[in-house]
Amino acid sequence: MYDLKIVVDEIKGFCDLPMKVGDYFEVSGGRITIPDGKFMCLWALQSLLPMLPAKQRNIVEDNDWLADTVRVMCPDPNGMVVFRIERVGEPAPSGKGKPCCWPERGGGTRGAPGPRPRMLVNEKVCAGCRACELICSFVHERRFSDLLSRIHVYKVDEDGIDRPIVCRQCGNARCVDACPNAALSRDPNTRHIIVDEARCTKCGSCAQACPFDAIAFHPESGTPLICDLCGGDPECVKRCPTGAISYGLAGAAARAAAAPPHAGSGHSTRPAGPAGGVGDQGGSGRAAR
Repeated sequence: MYDLKIVVDEIKGFCDLPMKVGDYFEVSGGRITIPDGKFMCLWALQSLLPMLPAKQRNIVEDNDWLADTVRVMCPDPNGMVVFRIERVGEPAPSGKGKPCCWPERGGGTRGAPGPRPRMLVNEKVCAGCRACELICSFVHERRFSDLLSRIHVYKVDEDGIDRPIVCRQCGNARCVDACPNAALSRDPNTRHIIVDEARCTKCGSCAQACPFDAIAFHPESGTPLICDLCGGDPECVKRCPTGAISYGLAGAAARAAAAPPHAGSGHSTRPAGPAGGVGDQGGSGRAAR
């Protein structure tokens, strides 16, 4: 894990506390140190704290907004104090001699370097036609059935939308970690999840671990149905009449790819707290179909 130095980078408003540009505090492991003569606002500190353990990680996952976010603004609309989070030195190993990111079980590699395309969903334009389900089931099973599809569309009546749910090819795939038999692994090229049917015991641990409720089960064999990206050229994307499903880069990687050459470092300023990524699917809650 990295040590951190958090510096007051800019004060855009009026802060009535004795903080000034250049004041800082340091984080080393689980210890916070504020040097003598420096001041740190308690309210600013509480808004920064949830983010700091994540910034200590050796982030090597693509599409992770934490990797390119170094400036964070205090939530006080009057003070508008901007902090800069600096990493100090090299990441130290964590946990019984293992590095911060080590190979996953099942042969995958956690956080393989380089941005990767992934399935993206814009539920606002989904027409609920379910053409994606039909083409998916036919391509993989040679039968038209929503029960055999790797992508599913759920109607959310309270929001008046149809929500496609499909594997998001997570950087740190919880389904892979949750499998007790190492039946799940990653494809080295597309990095989709591969199911080893010989190892799979149909225990359902992968589906329980998936935070997006994206894993269904074959109605006959009981094996997990997980999107395989059709080898890197998803058929459902081609058949979607409204463009609700696409396949490409998301988040910071998409912004970097779209930026003109020499457009700067790409570092952004964010209010403290979580924010949704560009092109991410909506919440994982399923509604009755």
